[in-house]
Amino acid sequence: MPAPQHVTVLVADVEAFSSRPDTEQMRTREALYEEFRAAFGDEYWASCWREDRGDGLLVVVPPGIPKAVVLGHFLPRLERALENRRRGDPLLRIRIAVHAGDVHFDEHGLGGHAVNQTFRLCDSAPLRAAIRTARSDTALLVSDAIHDNVVRGGYDSIAAASFHAVDVSVKETRTRAWLHVAGDDEAAVRVARETAAAAARGSAAEDGSGGRGRERGREREPGEAAGGQAAGHEADGDGRDRDPAAGPSTGGVSVHAGGDLLIESDSMIAGRDITVGDTGPGRRRSRWRRS
Repeated sequence: MPAPQHVTVLVADVEAFSSRPDTEQMRTREALYEEFRAAFGDEYWASCWREDRGDGLLVVVPPGIPKAVVLGHFLPRLERALENRRRGDPLLRIRIAVHAGDVHFDEHGLGGHAVNQTFRLCDSAPLRAAIRTARSDTALLVSDAIHDNVVRGGYDSIAAASFHAVDVSVKETRTRAWLHVAGDDEAAVRVARETAAAAARGSAAEDGSGGRGRERGREREPGEAAGGQAAGHEADGDGRDRDPAAGPSTGGVSVHAGGDLLIESDSMIAGRDITVGDTGPGRRRSRWRRS
């Protein structure tokens, strides 16, 4: 198998494509390709591997074209072009996802984890919510790798502050990505906040009910024994701490981990070896084991 190539992967999907009649779908496809070709320029567009997806397209940008050029020049041109045709005919509102990684090419086409990851970013709930509610006609989601290596690179053509972290969960993919909505940063901020709130609610639900889940998972304080009592203290039958130096309690239960269980008068408990009755000097002791 030939060695994979490290490339930039872009997936675009037209919003509300399948609800259109066939003739409008065909016009939409033609308009989509025209806008991408114009944004990349004929020479760069010809050098890219393109795969039609019906309601969108997959573009593999070769290593010779810097990622910063894709994010800082090609995509802004596309955003401006769609803004100029604002809700024109046919309507083009596009979700775009960008990632980078190793891609395998064979006689059937291409594949690899990087391709799968990009499609899942494009299909994610945060990106769908952004294009559905944004005033602009594009919504862009880039992977964490693209954000770390390109968006944060300090390029004048890329406004890093306009990318907002969101959690993505699609099929087996759980990752962080970065949302950008050209001309409507408020939409990106709103979706990022809603995504964070939903993630917090999900974590609370997995943790248990309210604070009880957090209590179960907290670490013991220094000197605290199992069950929440401080070291050197026992618990009376009512749950209060008792200092062993204060002498035996007048009732209740004493529990000794790893050994016999001692039952005071008027108490009932089941455990390992059990002693019933008063335990003072000279007292009669009865003992049995549980079945």
